[in-house]
Amino acid sequence: MKIQLDPQLCNDLREKINEHHNFTYEKTADFKFPNSKKDVTADAYNCICATLDRINDLVEHCNSIEIEGQFGLCDYLNYTQSLIECITIIGKVYKVAPLYKGADKNDTSTFHQAGLNNDGNDEKYFTYLRSLCSVHPVETSRHAEYQGNQAEWCPYILSGKSSMLVRFPNVYPDLEDADFVVTVYRNDLKYSKYVPIHVKELIAYVQKRYQHINQIIKAITDYNQELIDNFKKKPIPKPESFSDYVSYLNSLQNAITERCGENHADKTKEWICIIKAHFEDDTMQEKLLAYQEALKAGISIIHQQLQQMGIDYYFEEEPILYNTRFINNGYALEKLGYLQEDFWRLSLDKAIKLAESGGDSFNSSRIDNMLSIINDARINGATEDEINNIARYIDHKYSTTNSEWARIQLKIIEPYFDNIVEFDYHLNDWYLHLQIEIAFWLLSQRR
Repeated sequence: MKIQLDPQLCNDLREKINEHHNFTYEKTADFKFPNSKKDVTADAYNCICATLDRINDLVEHCNSIEIEGQFGLCDYLNYTQSLIECITIIGKVYKVAPLYKGADKNDTSTFHQAGLNNDGNDEKYFTYLRSLCSVHPVETSRHAEYQGNQAEWCPYILSGKSSMLVRFPNVYPDLEDADFVVTVYRNDLKYSKYVPIHVKELIAYVQKRYQHINQIIKAITDYNQELIDNFKKKPIPKPESFSDYVSYLNSLQNAITERCGENHADKTKEWICIIKAHFEDDTMQEKLLAYQEALKAGISIIHQQLQQMGIDYYFEEEPILYNTRFINNGYALEKLGYLQEDFWRLSLDKAIKLAESGGDSFNSSRIDNMLSIINDARINGATEDEINNIARYIDHKYSTTNSEWARIQLKIIEPYFDNIVEFDYHLNDWYLHLQIEIAFWLLSQRR
């Protein structure tokens, strides 16, 4: 006989937890730590992730266990208890009252074993059976509800079919129809004690504990919704509340971090730098000013979405949208990202200083030589594939840096931009990146 736990239920739990990943990532709970007598409040994310994975694996394994023979029984008792503990700790994280601790602490509806002085319940009886059969068969000593003040030892477990005792229902009425009979030795008994096990009861108990996941899903839904409602009610200050736009963006960053998680703690970094940026070239500066206004309009939309909690942990929304599909060179587009590598390593203060510098040009005969090779090949009618081969030759000859390689790739795809921006290859990396962003945006406006 096997249990049949519905795998969709644990998948539903995972989906619910991932529904608002930012809230899950920021969740804290009380845990036991070594050398600490009291529970310690700590981040719960790692616990949640580990437990979800365990639950999935345990559900699959428990469903595969044939509850036949003493070792099949022991496997079932052990692995289902592990599953129960996983469900319990997830419930604890979300402050779901565990089963058999509140109003149902005396529930014996599955095993019908109230124990001595009626202090037992289904949970206590299941752990008692597990101790006898599997984890502490020669030292069962912690279940006073079912063993009183005597230690118990279990030498073996017989299947109901092979035990002679079940054939004498008048003498051993409790063993009738038992699937297993657990033999127990006690010092206060002349003869052995016999404990019956009915597999249907074991299955019913574990199913009940597994279904507790539904209560946890509800608790997570309520927890998430409460956070969403509170954030919706909490106004995000608008630009007019500040003396300058950069101060507004600093405040907006706080709201983003609070609502979407610490992994977006530098979301506004580049927006601030774009607002601080300026070009010496008047034509380029005019295009930058238009781009800055478009950026502000896009940020306004993000502000509204953030206020209504329409942006989640992944924060895929961007204030400026443009299309790059008109460039049939995915490799070159990817390598343009090299121009941002150093920028994202900078602190906010250093990034702002970089933006305020105006992108001072530098001289480099090395870069001039590389780019002139590409120019000459294009003038001589080389195809893009041929130019790509020439670029590989340049890379081999000069052992190019990432910064230089990005410039070479930009030079290769430069004709696609239709001279909408005159790229200055001698600007620092971030300012050249900004020119590319403006060019993409301008082309998207035209198309």
